[in-house]
Amino acid sequence: MLSPTRRALEDFDNQHEFERLAADVLNAEGYSDVEPMAPRGGPDGGRDIKFRDGETEAIAFVTLEKKIRDKFTRELAKQRRGEGHIAVFCNVSVTHAVKRACSEAALNLGYTVAFYDLERLRSLLDTSLTVIRRRYLGIDDSVSARLRSDICKFLRFPDTFPDEKAALTTLERLLPDRRPRQLFDLLMTHHDNDVLEAPGIGSTLHGYMTAYYAFRQKVAAFEAEASTKIVELYRPRPAFPAPIEIHLQYCLLRFAGLSKADISGGIFFLNYGITWESAETMFGVLSADTSLSATISELLRSYEQFGAHLEEVASGV
Repeated sequence: MLSPTRRALEDFDNQHEFERLAADVLNAEGYSDVEPMAPRGGPDGGRDIKFRDGETEAIAFVTLEKKIRDKFTRELAKQRRGEGHIAVFCNVSVTHAVKRACSEAALNLGYTVAFYDLERLRSLLDTSLTVIRRRYLGIDDSVSARLRSDICKFLRFPDTFPDEKAALTTLERLLPDRRPRQLFDLLMTHHDNDVLEAPGIGSTLHGYMTAYYAFRQKVAAFEAEASTKIVELYRPRPAFPAPIEIHLQYCLLRFAGLSKADISGGIFFLNYGITWESAETMFGVLSADTSLSATISELLRSYEQFGAHLEEVASGV
């Protein structure tokens, strides 16, 4: 059966990305001072990458051309005599005869040669360099496979997913659909780059993380502003935060669309002499603030959109 890695390498068609892949392979192989010479295009003097092999100066030829011997001959002709070591990266299989001919030509100028051809790259990417395989070829490694599995289980069995992290804002705690927050918390247990590079779904997941974090920051800012206004309106001014938190909870439930009757008929959470009437009065003052009303409406719409985004995530994993 044809290896997915081999097939992806054979189909690779972006020279600049192939040079980046080669640089990452050299770094992973333990070479030092790895420096792509023209990562955004342009002339490079026949040296796609400069690096060091111990104390020896080295260069890399990186190509997607199929006629490796012709390419090697052209690039070798641009080099000065005796600069150490050459690594050749390509996505075709190089025969022993071609390797020998290239090595002999290089030795005449004082160079040794190592070929990272199709099969050698496949072997490295399928064993010790699976992170690089994931990054450039879009093939899962164990990390992205585990991330994909975690998300699939969460989307399939959301009610059994452990909700171990407390909501950081009152609004998140009150909203009945916990899934958007739980997905964010799940993604945050994985490294940022691992999420971004998850094949096929990474950009969607990373965009979700970024957007939800911004949403949470906006919610925290809104709650701080609303709490400040409640403190200013509260008489007598409370000596501790609990009464403010009770009023904030009631107002958020009202902003979310519940009526006074809905809330008072549910779980009783009033204390410190607060009544449903006084809580409703506080809500009336806050809801008259057009800036606060507009902000909370936007936040609630955003949370609904996160719920809709779960379908996009489900289709990707």
